Amino acid sequence: MNKLLLICMSVLVGGAIIGGLVVVGGPQHARLAQQDSQRLSDLRTLHTHLMCLGHPRKPLPQALADDSYCPGTRSGLRDVLTQGDPATGAPYAYHRLSDTAFEVCATLALDPAEARKAAFDQDTIALRANHTLCFIGDRAGSVN
Repeated sequence: MNKLLLICMSVLVGGAIIGGLVVVGGPQHARLAQQDSQRLSDLRTLHTHLMCLGHPRKPLPQALADDSYCPGTRSGLRDVLTQGDPATGAPYAYHRLSDTAFEVCATLALDPAEARKAAFDQDTIALRANHTLCFIGDRAGSVN
């Protein structure tokens, strides 16, 4: 009787552990979520740099690597530009749409719709195909 109870308890505990990993996603899911969180943080840094609120009439740079574009931008910008995507090291995508409009994009490992819902700045985020999330900006709207 005690042996049967021990087996049942072992199966129950094992099932609970496996069920918990399925629900939470396990260590790989946590690693991907952390990488996506870093990507969102990097895109915010790039968005802030490109909005360059101190110089609203200055045209956008041709290349994202032009870190002299907005003097006084956070020191973390250089890290974002040199390190790029936390998983691949590839630079983030920058699309200069006009002298004032742009988007900076990253491909997320997990569902970008969930990342967008969790972000506090949803009005500046657009979803594109293939798990791509973009921060959009238009400096024309920021001129006082």
